[in-house]
Amino acid sequence: MSLYPPDVEDDVDEPIRSRARVLLVAGIGPLFVGYAGVVVVLALVISVATKADVSTVSVLSAAMPGWLAAYQVPLRLDGHDLGALPLLPTLLIILLIGRAVTNAADRIEVDSARDTLPIIATVSATHAIAGGVLAEVTSSASLAAGLLVPAGVAALAAVIGLARQGYLDDVFDRVDELAVHGLWAGLIGLGTMIGVGTCLVLLGLGTSFTTAAGLFSPGIGDSVGMFLLSVAYLPNAVVGGMSFAAGPGVTIGQLTATPLHFTGGPLPGVPVLAALPETGAAWWPVFFLLPLGVGAFVGWILRDASEDPIARLRAVGAAAVVVAGGCLLLAIGAGGRLADGMFDPLSMHPWSLGLAMLLWIALPAATVAWWAGPRLVLVPSRGLLDDAIEAEAAAEAAEEPEDLTDSAEAQDAEEEPAEEQEAGPPAEPVAQDTDEQAEDNDEPDLPEEIEK
Repeated sequence: MSLYPPDVEDDVDEPIRSRARVLLVAGIGPLFVGYAGVVVVLALVISVATKADVSTVSVLSAAMPGWLAAYQVPLRLDGHDLGALPLLPTLLIILLIGRAVTNAADRIEVDSARDTLPIIATVSATHAIAGGVLAEVTSSASLAAGLLVPAGVAALAAVIGLARQGYLDDVFDRVDELAVHGLWAGLIGLGTMIGVGTCLVLLGLGTSFTTAAGLFSPGIGDSVGMFLLSVAYLPNAVVGGMSFAAGPGVTIGQLTATPLHFTGGPLPGVPVLAALPETGAAWWPVFFLLPLGVGAFVGWILRDASEDPIARLRAVGAAAVVVAGGCLLLAIGAGGRLADGMFDPLSMHPWSLGLAMLLWIALPAATVAWWAGPRLVLVPSRGLLDDAIEAEAAAEAAEEPEDLTDSAEAQDAEEEPAEEQEAGPPAEPVAQDTDEQAEDNDEPDLPEEIEK
């Protein structure tokens, strides 16, 4: 039995039900939209492919492991491991989840970062449940991977989306200001490194355009499928360009391409892989100037973070960790197993890439931030002679007031007799005037006629 009257009880329960609906939509909405997107793409590819038998059941069944692949869950298909999954669907999923959680935060009127915890928890839990169910139903992934990987991707997407809209500003307010400066500088540096990788991929595709065009099949259906596959793996190629510029390079089966070493090998017939070189070149170490320039750029951003050069180094350290961590995550997602064949594995060497980017950012950024920013004016060191001089000056200053006091008392003593001598003579006229007045008073008053 409720203690509230019926009308008041409805008013109290309505906000709770409304909040629950908002959280449920934020958690389940991206699941249905993402699954529907995978179904549409698969239906398009299968329908335009030559000699393809399309059925609704087959498309819906194939979309289940496709949904897991969009969340970077390692798959096992027909006894073969597939971990090198395309990054573009994952990025789209992250944007979709970020939009859903920000809409939920707007509707329930989030005021602080603590209020966002139910949203993040709901989104993570719903994606974990969905991933675990699909992994068990399709037997295409392990239960642990089906639970943890979608939950982690959903939580990361929710945090990124909420932070972009300013819902986590109070968390940043509690963090050291220099660390916040380093965080934003690190995100800018990570974006710049992504731009470097993109430029290298475009350069590779531009120099091997004929080879890339020859990999498309004559039929329109197969060409569409090959084009979509290349577009889906384009972010993976960008991460490969970042790893190549940083030094660890790219490995596909027997092929290894780094600025200092090249080993040839067969490649899959995917047009986007035409960006990889066919032979090495002695001038490739010049690519090291690219991450070096990114590190210097990060240091230039942090040159005014503090007036103390040593304090600026803390911001540089935070920025280097952000860039290295971002490259590490991207490299882990971009690589993986490729079905135990001659092209296995696809690797961007994530741990080596993370360590390399840590050094590429930290060293030049620290140098630029140290010398390009303001510097503190240091006070010269004091010696024993300076202390002795100041002590003697203080003693003389303490004796001067006593001398001034003695001289003032002597001057007052000399002025007192002079004042007494000056005060004596005026007393006599006053006494004379008094005697004259007395004589005048002693004379008798005569009548006016006698006087005449």
